[in-house]
Amino acid sequence: MPPLDDGVSFQKTPIPLLTSAVDHHAHRPLNQDRPFAVWPAFAPGEAVDTNPAFVRLADGAAWAVFTRYAAPPQPGTGSLWAVPVDDAWLPAGQPQLLIPFGMDARLIRLRDRVLLFYVRIEHAEDGRIAGCGVVLAEYGVSNDTWVMLEAFQLPKQPIQREPGPDTLPGWEKNWVPFVIDDDRVGLIYAHDPWDVLVLHAAQGEPRRLEAAFTSTPLQWDYGTIRGGTPPVPYDDGHLITFFHASQQMGSSNVYSVGACVLQAKPPYAPVLMTSEPLLIAPYGTNASRFGWTFRGSVVFPLGCEAHGDRFNLLCGRDDGEIAAFAVPRDELAARLRPVAIKQPGRVCDYRGGPGVALPATRLLYVPNMIPGIPELPMINLLRVLVGRGRRFVDVGAHIGFYTIGLAPQFDTVVAYEPSRAQHTWLAHNVRLNGYAHVEVNQVALGDAPGTAPLHVLSYEGGLNSLAPDVASRYQAIDHYDVPVAVLDDRGLTDVDLLKIDVEGYELPVLRGAARTITASRPLILLEVWQEPARRRDVRAQMDAFDYTLEFLFPASPELALCIPRERRAQYKWFL
Repeated sequence: MPPLDDGVSFQKTPIPLLTSAVDHHAHRPLNQDRPFAVWPAFAPGEAVDTNPAFVRLADGAAWAVFTRYAAPPQPGTGSLWAVPVDDAWLPAGQPQLLIPFGMDARLIRLRDRVLLFYVRIEHAEDGRIAGCGVVLAEYGVSNDTWVMLEAFQLPKQPIQREPGPDTLPGWEKNWVPFVIDDDRVGLIYAHDPWDVLVLHAAQGEPRRLEAAFTSTPLQWDYGTIRGGTPPVPYDDGHLITFFHASQQMGSSNVYSVGACVLQAKPPYAPVLMTSEPLLIAPYGTNASRFGWTFRGSVVFPLGCEAHGDRFNLLCGRDDGEIAAFAVPRDELAARLRPVAIKQPGRVCDYRGGPGVALPATRLLYVPNMIPGIPELPMINLLRVLVGRGRRFVDVGAHIGFYTIGLAPQFDTVVAYEPSRAQHTWLAHNVRLNGYAHVEVNQVALGDAPGTAPLHVLSYEGGLNSLAPDVASRYQAIDHYDVPVAVLDDRGLTDVDLLKIDVEGYELPVLRGAARTITASRPLILLEVWQEPARRRDVRAQMDAFDYTLEFLFPASPELALCIPRERRAQYKWFL
């Protein structure tokens, strides 16, 4: 058990006393089919409200405490307000100001005391945001009036360890409290590693941290886990918390929500978690709609209550609104899996052999999550859109960024890469991962079988093309004949995703895939260069297939998502 810092103490804060390989049993996000219950704005045009916590008092009254920003919102300028809520978890009165400077509250109740944990922003002398800390404020609530009893600044970096993925020196933000008994509070301090502190909070006695427990780290394929709702009872021996994480998808930072079941007694270890998002923020909305300057789609759970056959969640959305969502207990249970330690992503250094014109080093994408891989945001987006699928066909697979990144999602993957060097790395990458369900072909695709010259235009292979007009623009490094096959000759009718990245050779590939596309109606990720004539021709071909051609990604303007028009409405919840 890692030691606590010597001499940990709590500083009273002067705050005015004013009155968040293929699993065939995977599931799609719950909010794909069910809407959030969005709160009406309290002060439209004057303030934005978000990130609500929840507490039920001893007398049964239910309250939310949320963060408010004056419009247009500015980072670090939040205040905290309390409002009663009804049985539908909607506001049942007008809010009252609690804390003039604070954000991201979490609430628990010890007998007749309400403990409010919140984040207080710290500023440097020049006014810049320099960090933040967690404050504990204790309240008594009577006759709908909140009265602060005491407030304490909690210590920074209470555990002597190198910071983890969700901890930074000087920034303490995502502590998650839960009730142990009438005098003690558990604090999930970090998720990777999983650290739980115990706070002694008996009334009238000094506050102190009693112990720290470290257990199996909690890792998720949808980003680094941060924060979450105060854990509530899941069954007789376990608690459950709903957390959030974010990752780049397409050209946006997208938040998602998962859940973790942990032991209700020491060491409070996590035992179950959702392998995929329960909720995911729509890619098509972002915080800029409320005046924020950052681009991101946010869903941020801070309040939770077990209620019979469901768990009620209160969430902030896009840092500008409050929404409730009911998670059915049976659907949650079907999504939980045992917690497992995952091997970290590796970037491997491969060197070219004799007689092959290769760069001195090559970074290879090995498992399906490596930060820094340029293709990763699009891989993340496709994982959400397609979910689990039957077959993925990767045309122009290069060294396997998409092939390897999406392989765990599909029953079968078929990859085509004609370039000698890139095919060698692709095949080695597949072997390295042990993916027996991935088929690799050193073949180009087109609209007629035969051979064609491949123009090698870059050592890393990103510009290699069969298109003569593309080759004429660059100084070729090499060229050699490669076999050309037709996708329709494979007789595939079970393709759920088709990716085409062939550097100007899109139309022959599409024409040679007409029967496959007609039979399977897959989602298609298509690279089309930003040339009006080329895009006009490609659009005409997609119209003939009755597909959309949507350039949705400002950070990757060459990429288009193509969706069968008869299924486009199915993706409105996200896109």
